[in-house]
Amino acid sequence: MFMRILEIKSKERLFTIITIIGKYVVTGLTLSIFICCSSLKGHKSVPESISGVYKPDSFSERIVLHSDGTYELFRPESHHSPVIEQCDYASQGKWSFVADNVIEITSEDYYNRQKGFEYELIKDRRGSQDSLYIRVLFQSDFHPVSLTFTFNYDTSKSFTTDDTYIVLPKEGYLWDRRTATNLISFSLNAIVSGTKIYSGRIMFKYFEEYIDTERYNYLTINLPYFDRCFYEFVPYYQELIMIKNKNQLQWQGYVWRKINNE
Repeated sequence: MFMRILEIKSKERLFTIITIIGKYVVTGLTLSIFICCSSLKGHKSVPESISGVYKPDSFSERIVLHSDGTYELFRPESHHSPVIEQCDYASQGKWSFVADNVIEITSEDYYNRQKGFEYELIKDRRGSQDSLYIRVLFQSDFHPVSLTFTFNYDTSKSFTTDDTYIVLPKEGYLWDRRTATNLISFSLNAIVSGTKIYSGRIMFKYFEEYIDTERYNYLTINLPYFDRCFYEFVPYYQELIMIKNKNQLQWQGYVWRKINNE
């Protein structure tokens, strides 16, 4: 009988312990869900509060933060002649939060190859078979870049020029004539001059292709979308912008004030 009573009390004690543990678990889960939901609500409302158009007091450049996570940076208002090509924006891409008071922007060229990098390579057989002929076609006369060709990863066989029509002796740059296939790399180097800090891209890499230079010794490279806007595009990679408040940003040494919603 005594043992029976002990058994009943043990079961009651066990049930009480399980009940207490269950209450703690339920309470903990409830708090976790509440905190999580509060956090999500907070982050969801912040982009809506800072999206808009911002500009510094000292110049007319503007940055637009869209609520869909994209941005556009517009150049200062220009009074150039209509003959000079005008670009709608200096940069565009994506923005996101990295902290409650910090966002970062990354331009599209880091996650989406821009149209200006498109090219057409036409291979032909012309002229002397001892020479390699290369012609580069831009859509206009605007090309403030040098052309660089590298053969078979050999930097000593690299060739840089400002001319758009090149004739090279095969013996000086390519493999032995018995090895007809050569790896040709083509890129453009921006010419940076003056005292103003250059914020554009220095190197435009176009292709590395294996080409049978015995069969094709005349190469035409067409760059249909290399224009001023592509050349002057400003790249940003995880560029940080501080949030002073919902109406002010701190960036590039300036305070950017919201002038209106997007």
